[in-house]
Amino acid sequence: MASIQNAFIYECNNTCWSKALSLAKERIKSEYKRDKRLGKEERIKKIAIGYIGEFAFKKWCELNTINCKYLGEEIGNEPDNGDFLCNDRLIIDVKTQEVFYLPKNNWRCEVTSDQILRPMDIYVFAKMFTKNNNRTLYLYGWMSHKKFKEKSIFRPKGTILKGKKVHYPKYDVTINELNSLKELKKHLKK
Repeated sequence: MASIQNAFIYECNNTCWSKALSLAKERIKSEYKRDKRLGKEERIKKIAIGYIGEFAFKKWCELNTINCKYLGEEIGNEPDNGDFLCNDRLIIDVKTQEVFYLPKNNWRCEVTSDQILRPMDIYVFAKMFTKNNNRTLYLYGWMSHKKFKEKSIFRPKGTILKGKKVHYPKYDVTINELNSLKELKKHLKK
C-alpha cells in the first residue's frame, strides 16, 4: 500500500520549473485542449506541473535501474497517449496535481473521464506541493488501469467535494488505496 511516508521526493528547482514551462508553452500551441475554463497562462502552468511529475518518475526509474522510454516530449496534434513505455509493452501515465498543503493518505488521486478511455496499462500518481514558489513533488504509488476502473469512484461535473466544485467528470481513489512504489519496482523489473 502506498503512503505519504514512503513517497519518492523530487525537488523542483528553478531550472527544472523553467524547463517544464518551456515544454508546456510549446505543447499548448498544438495539442492541449483540456480545461478551456482556464486562461492560457493557467493552462501552461497546469501542463508544466504534469511535466514535473514526468521528470520525477523518470528520475525514480533511473535511480531504480528501470528501463523506460520517455514519451512526454513527443509533441504533436494527437492526444496524450501515455508518458512512458516500459518493458517494451507497458504504457505508463503519470498523473500529477498541484496542492498547497502537505498531502495526507486519504487525499484523492484522479483520472478524468476522457483520459480513462485511453489505452494505458499503469497510472502513477503524484502531488506537487507548492509553497512560496518552492515546489516539491511527492510520487506516491500506482495502480493498473484495470484495477483503477474497478476501484475508483466516479465524480460527475458539478459534484461538491470538500467544499469545491468538480469542474470535469472524473474517477478517483485515495493515496492509501494505491500500490507502493516498491511494488512497482518489482512489477517493472520482471
